[in-house]
Amino acid sequence: MLGSASASAKDHVDWALDFIDSSASNEFAGTGEQCFMTWEEPQVLSVDGVTAEVPAWSGRTKGACFFIMSLQKSKGYAESDIRKIWGAYGLTSDNLFDWINMSPATGAPPPSPDDETSFRRVNRALDIQRGDVLAIGATSTYAGHTVIIAGPVKEIFPQILPRYSGTKQYAVPIVDSTSSSHGCLAEDHEYADSRWDGPCTGGNMEAGAGTATMRLYADSITGYLLGYTWSVTSSTTSYYSPMTRPYRVGRLFKLPDAASTEDPPPPP
Repeated sequence: MLGSASASAKDHVDWALDFIDSSASNEFAGTGEQCFMTWEEPQVLSVDGVTAEVPAWSGRTKGACFFIMSLQKSKGYAESDIRKIWGAYGLTSDNLFDWINMSPATGAPPPSPDDETSFRRVNRALDIQRGDVLAIGATSTYAGHTVIIAGPVKEIFPQILPRYSGTKQYAVPIVDSTSSSHGCLAEDHEYADSRWDGPCTGGNMEAGAGTATMRLYADSITGYLLGYTWSVTSSTTSYYSPMTRPYRVGRLFKLPDAASTEDPPPPP
C-alpha cells in the first residue's frame, strides 16, 4: 500500500518512530483487515476495496506489515521491490521467521547468489543491534509476530521472575504494532509500553504501533539466545522456550537499491 519513493537518509527504525510520534490515526489490523500507512503527505490508496485520499500519518498495521512498510519508506521501495527480495509482498511474521531461520549466521560464509535471503541471523544476545528484526514463528495456536529492535540490549540485574539457572536476562527496546501490551508498567518506567495507560487492573491498551520492551534469555556462558518473555514483568509463567514459540533475530544484509521508476532517456 505504499508506492515507490526516493530512498531516505533515515532508516526503518527512524521512520517507524516518526510514524508513532506523528500519527493522526494509528490502528491495529485485525484478521482479514488490510494494512496501510501514509507518511508526510496524504495519499490516494485503495483500502478494503475503496479508493480514497488517506490523510498524512495514518495507518492500520500489525507486526510484519509495520516492519515492511517502514522499510519501504526508508529505502524508497515499491511493492515489486519487496517481492523481488522475499518472493511476496504480503509477508507474514511466520514468513519472516522462515527467511531469517534459513539465513547464514552473522560472520558465516555467504550463501550462493540464488540462496541469498537479505538477512543474517544473529545468535548471541550481545550482538543484537538497532535495526535488527525479531520474528516469532507461527504455532498451532499462535500466528506469530514481528518487532523492530530499536537499540542494544541491556542486561537485567538483579534478574526478575521467571529466573533460570545458567541464563542471563536482557531487556531489548522494540517498535512494533500489536493489540497485546508488552506489560502494564507505569508510563515513566524505562520498560513501559507506550500504548498502555493506567494500572494493570483496569488500565487500557491502545492497539496499534508503539514502543515497548521485551525480555530475552541467553546462555550465561556462550551468550547464545534461548527463550523470551513478551514483557519485562515479574511472572512465573511468562517464559516461552524455542520449542513453544520459536523466534529468530535477523539483521538486514546488503539490501538492493530500489528499482528505478523513471523512463529511460531517449536514444541519441
